[in-house]
Amino acid sequence: MDLFNEIRDAVANGRSLVSRHAARRLAERRIEYWQLEASLDDGELLEVRSDDEPNPSIVVVQKLPDGTEVNVLAWLHQTKDALLVTVHFFGDDL
Repeated sequence: MDLFNEIRDAVANGRSLVSRHAARRLAERRIEYWQLEASLDDGELLEVRSDDEPNPSIVVVQKLPDGTEVNVLAWLHQTKDALLVTVHFFGDDL
């Protein structure tokens, strides 16, 4: 299974965590985590970062329920848990 699908599977099965940094970014941008969970399956994979440390990561463009596009960076832990690392409005640098 590829990294994007592994992360989607982890999120779908309740094996996802939110980093402290991501929690702050969600609050600052007034985005609820459930919005990211709900739109992940329809997200567009932009980049796979296989060599990221300490874990491989992906960058995905997702649409929030109101149509706003966001960039999402997520890691997959060795334990197969997904970790939301950060979220930015589309066009912001990750």
